[in-house]
Amino acid sequence: TALHHAAGFGAVAAVSLLLQAAPGAAAVLDPNGQAPIHRAADASDTAIVPLLLRAAPSLAWAADAHGATPASLILRSWYIADRGVEAARCLMRVAPAVQPALDLLVAAGQHAASLYADLVCHVPLTQAEWQRIPAPCPDLARALPAVAARSAAEAGWLVARLEEEQRQRLHTAALSLARAQRSRQSRACLLYTSRRG
Repeated sequence: TALHHAAGFGAVAAVSLLLQAAPGAAAVLDPNGQAPIHRAADASDTAIVPLLLRAAPSLAWAADAHGATPASLILRSWYIADRGVEAARCLMRVAPAVQPALDLLVAAGQHAASLYADLVCHVPLTQAEWQRIPAPCPDLARALPAVAARSAAEAGWLVARLEEEQRQRLHTAALSLARAQRSRQSRACLLYTSRRG
C-alpha cells in the first residue's frame, strides 16, 4: 500500500497524511505479512514507528510471514546505536510479555544493552529472567525507580546487574538517607520530650 511505501522510505509527512485519511491502513498486511510498522522498523525510523504504533498498537509485536516482528527487524540492524534506539524503545515499552522481548535483547548482544531498562520498567521479571540480563548492564540504573515501585525483590535483582561504581553510589546514598532519617526521628523525640516536660 502507499502507507507501506511511505513507512519504508521514511516519509513522515506522507505517513501522517495517510493515517489521517485512512487510520485502518496501519493494520493492512502486504503479501509478506508485514504491516507498515514492519517497514518502518526495518528502516529503524524513529519518527514513523511511534506514529504507526499509536495507529495499530496490536501490531507492535506481530510476526510477519517469515517470523520477524518489528522489534526483531530493528534489533538485527547494526546501526541501532545510531538510528533506531528510540524506535526500539517504543516497542520495548509495549512488549506483551517478557520472554519474546528478553530473547530478542539477549540475541542482539551488546548493541542493544541500553534497551533492557525500557523493558524492565514496564514488565515484571522473575529472578531467572533477571539473571539473563548481562551484568554489568549499562543504563539499567534508570529503571530503578519504576522497578523499586513495583517490587523490592526485583529492585535487588536490578542492583545486582549494575556496575560496581553504581552499586557503591546507591549504597552511599542509602546510608546517607538512613542517617538523615535517624537524625530527624531523634530531633522529633527531643522536641516531643521538651514539650511534655
